[in-house]
Amino acid sequence: MSEDDRTGAARSGTLTSVLRGAGEGVRLLLLSIWRGLVYVRDRRIGVQRPRLGFLGPWEALALAALAAGIVAALMLLVDPITIGLRLKAPSWLVVFSDRLTDLGFSGVVLWPLGIGLAYALMLTHAGDEMTRRIAASVAARLGFLFLAIAPVGLLVAIVKHSLGRARPHAAMHIKGPSPEMTFDFLIWKSSFASFPSGHATTTFAAAVAFAALFPRARTILLVAAFPIAATRIVLSSHYPSDVVAGAVLGTVAALWTVKLFAARRVVFAVDATGTIVPMAGPSARRLARLLAPVASVKAGSPLLPPRDASTAVPAEEARP
Repeated sequence: MSEDDRTGAARSGTLTSVLRGAGEGVRLLLLSIWRGLVYVRDRRIGVQRPRLGFLGPWEALALAALAAGIVAALMLLVDPITIGLRLKAPSWLVVFSDRLTDLGFSGVVLWPLGIGLAYALMLTHAGDEMTRRIAASVAARLGFLFLAIAPVGLLVAIVKHSLGRARPHAAMHIKGPSPEMTFDFLIWKSSFASFPSGHATTTFAAAVAFAALFPRARTILLVAAFPIAATRIVLSSHYPSDVVAGAVLGTVAALWTVKLFAARRVVFAVDATGTIVPMAGPSARRLARLLAPVASVKAGSPLLPPRDASTAVPAEEARP
């Protein structure tokens, strides 16, 4: 065999090995995601039910009716006067809003969460027992955040494109007495995807979810959500009613996810009064163990040594 043939065979073998390893990694990742979702679904609900403030069924219904009324009032009374607001606002406010609004893009939150979640799930199949437990604990928390933000964002994207409400910058070019009430159903155009606001949905879902996980930062997170969502009005991308509707949907979805996890004692605990409190996560010293596989990859060792997928530790078992 010639030198070129040997080189080609070596490269082919390396590529095959890489593809096989990648395929095995994807298989383990999908298996971990599936098992995690099934476990949360089937986890026994605790005797002490979680309580979200004073919210009972009737109180929640009353709040939903109030929110719907506020959105309707905004549509009729406030939305018409916000058309063309970007042209009237000071230039510094427009520039500032244009920079700040990027924080509301779903990808800004979901991409880091998704990558971190995938890495943590992969590590539940690698390393020693303690590393797998720490990885499972981190994966449980990242999984909670992802589920609190991503599904409602996807739902809102489908709804707003289906309703086809003209955005304020598009309504400026529509003739008629009430251009802000223009709906073109199922048109699936970005300029006709105003109601509700996806930015506001993602911003408030993320703020509420992170606030539930990190109570000490609750005030800062919730206060910061308001100006980020408001930038959509300044930039003439959404009406006030769009932003309020998105904020309500994002908040409700995040709170429902908190209650779902807390009822099953995953990530959150429930005290004797029904108050939801986050479980303590791994310390910084223990989190540093998760970087060991990265160091081993740089040194030439495989990230995922051969191991039976059944050895993965359920996320909720990993407590510090």
